Formats: sequence, C-alpha cells, structure tokens
Amino acid sequence: MFKAIYFSVAVFLIISSGSVSATTSYETVLGEVISVIERTREVIRQTPLTERVCEDKDVPVYGSNGQQKNDLGSMIIGGIIGSAIGNKMSDSEGAGAAGTVAGAIIGKTTADEANKKSQEIIGYNRTRSCENVKTVTHQTIQEVIGYRLTINVDGKIIDIDTQTKYLPGSQITVTKTVNYSVQ
Repeated sequence: MFKAIYFSVAVFLIISSGSVSATTSYETVLGEVISVIERTREVIRQTPLTERVCEDKDVPVYGSNGQQKNDLGSMIIGGIIGSAIGNKMSDSEGAGAAGTVAGAIIGKTTADEANKKSQEIIGYNRTRSCENVKTVTHQTIQEVIGYRLTINVDGKIIDIDTQTKYLPGSQITVTKTVNYSVQ
C-alpha cells in the first residue's frame, strides 16, 4: 500500500572532543489522511454602514390671537422719534433724515417682535425628518489560518500542520527525516 523512495545524505559533525560521523537520511513516503481539523483564530471585522434614520415630529402651527401690532404705525412713530433724536444730537444737516430711517427700522423690528409674542400655537403638523447616520459594525469571525492533518504513515498515526486543505482518504507524500549519530 505504501510506496517509498529512499535516498540519503551524509552529514559530518565536528565536536570539540574530536570528529564524529553522523548520517541523516530523508525518505519520501506515502501517507493516508485520516482527518482534517481547521485551525482558526478570532478576528474582529469592522464594516462601515450608512443607515437612513427617520422620525416623525410634531411641529407647532402658530396663529394670531387677534392683537397684532400695526407695522406702519410703529414705523411712523419710530421715524418721528428717530428724527427728533437725530436733530437734537447733531447740528449737521441730514442727521434728522438718518434718525428717521433708523427710527423707522427700529419701530418695524419692535412691531415684529411684539407680533411674534402675540401669536399662539393653534395646532400641530406631523412631519417626517430623515438623516443618514454613519456607523461601524464590529463582528467577531473565525478566520482559517491552516489545517491539522492526522495521517497514517508507515503504520504510525501522526499529526502535521499545513496551509493546504486535504480531504480524509487522500493520499499525500510525506518527507520523513531519520538522523543517526554516535553519542
């Protein structure tokens, strides 16, 4: 069942007490795979993921309570006050006009703020808002780093680690090393 090809190589060792002759032989023999076990290690795989997340929100709807401030009236009053202040603060020409413009702007802003405060919530609109959220998933996996073969060779059962996967029952060649030396 087993075929063997024999060859040998002579190796000479020099030891401090003198020369000793040694022989090492290498034999290529055929073996049969009995079992195969995967050798693995744990690896953490990180995978980037973009997920669309949506949520429904209630957005308030504002309405007037009927007491709105008059924008035009506020602008006119602000303009008159601004013109008077501009004329009193400066003797230069045009100061009253600049004060009128500034007063009109301030009067309009004041009226807008007052109108906002006089509004109240009269209802809600349900709206859907979505955004893309980037995450990284972590997954622990078993990575195959090799195989442990149990082999019947020369009537002996041996284990050998390899990177190649074999199937049970496969015939494979195995190099057997025999070393002879005098002690």
